[in-house]
Amino acid sequence: MEDRRLQAVDREIEKRIDSYSDEFWASVDRDPREDMHAYMQYPAMTVPEIQRELVKVVYESQAGIKNVLDPFVGAATTMTSCMSFGLDFTGQDINPLAVLVSRTKAGPFDEQVLEESKKRVFAAITADTLTGVEADFPNIDKWFQPHVKIGLSKIRRAIRAQDQLWVRRFFWVALAETVRLTSNSRTSTYKLHIRPADELKSRSLSAVEVFQEVVLQNLEDLKGFKCALQEHIDGNTYKGRLAIHLQDSSEEIFQPHGASQYDLLITSPPYGDNLSTVTYGQFSYLPLQWIDLADIDLKAAEGDWLRTTQEIDRRSLGGGTRVELEPAIMHLAERSPTYETTIEKLGDLPKDRPARVTSFLLDLDKTLAPIVEIMRPNAYLIWIVGNRHVGGEEIPTDKVLEELLKLRDVKLIKRFNRQILYRRMAARNQRASMMRKEHILVFRKQGGS
Repeated sequence: MEDRRLQAVDREIEKRIDSYSDEFWASVDRDPREDMHAYMQYPAMTVPEIQRELVKVVYESQAGIKNVLDPFVGAATTMTSCMSFGLDFTGQDINPLAVLVSRTKAGPFDEQVLEESKKRVFAAITADTLTGVEADFPNIDKWFQPHVKIGLSKIRRAIRAQDQLWVRRFFWVALAETVRLTSNSRTSTYKLHIRPADELKSRSLSAVEVFQEVVLQNLEDLKGFKCALQEHIDGNTYKGRLAIHLQDSSEEIFQPHGASQYDLLITSPPYGDNLSTVTYGQFSYLPLQWIDLADIDLKAAEGDWLRTTQEIDRRSLGGGTRVELEPAIMHLAERSPTYETTIEKLGDLPKDRPARVTSFLLDLDKTLAPIVEIMRPNAYLIWIVGNRHVGGEEIPTDKVLEELLKLRDVKLIKRFNRQILYRRMAARNQRASMMRKEHILVFRKQGGS
């Protein structure tokens, strides 16, 4: 009887997903600022409307969903989507900047306090006549013009003077976006890439003016999101429970609020190792230099996260110490026939290519054990996966993931693709071409696990 009921839920989820058009999944009519999506232009953000509908499909098909997990939380699109349904949410990420953005999006949503704080911050910046520079790191003069450094320093001092942590976080996010827009690095790529000399010579931006514009727009976005969440807001606070952790998800998954297991997972992991795909950490390096890391998380302040421009990326999936290639290949090949076939095709490439693919998939596999264990029996797990190309060969991460989860008694219920029309990411880089579509896979953890 129980199996029949679960199969009915599986069919309902599949039916609901099939009722949407390809144009919907491609997010043709997306709102670029929806759910505070443009607080900061974080790389490769998922589309809020898609995430929200995926949550809705499962939430309305399976009773009892309360706690949701995203172990690769990024800019918290999954969290804001879950908030539309009043759900509790836990997110984790290895990047301190992602944690800052996510915690800021969690509220409070007290626009009156922020309006008053905005006046104080703007006034303090205007009154600040100091010319000292508040950041000091290698090659700072390469990445920032002198007047920009002074402007960013005035902003930093003004933010530090605010008493409430959540208020400071709101302004730190605006400062992070200001750094992105005013640094000498190109905004057309997520990597640190210096602008041409002639462009730098003619470029003149006021960090203070940019910051003020970002703050004003983010305040409007906060008000709009608060209005959309009206039934789930008590005063200025979200009624549900939200938690964001600075954490490597291959090492630990935090337990949900008031429960021992999660009811739903929805996540979009990296496409591959950050160093050769989307360099989230390199993107975050300059903004984090201007932010008080202790205001993000004590672990961020203590962990030497900015030792190099690549430190955060090296801590992410596939970015760590070099694996012993042959034993790693044998281990994964035993677990995934698709991986075995793929790695054979990469045999003639330089060794770093199969090594990066293997290291990433090995780390991804490590995350699955704690993730599956913390999901309740018959919980649904939605993975949004991109298959990059290396040496002209597609790396079928979606199929490898399916095989690795099957070993843990997690069953694939539905698979479909969406065209990527809007995601802030490059079409290719020096080591690997990127992808133009994503694979959305809906799994269910079997009841006996």
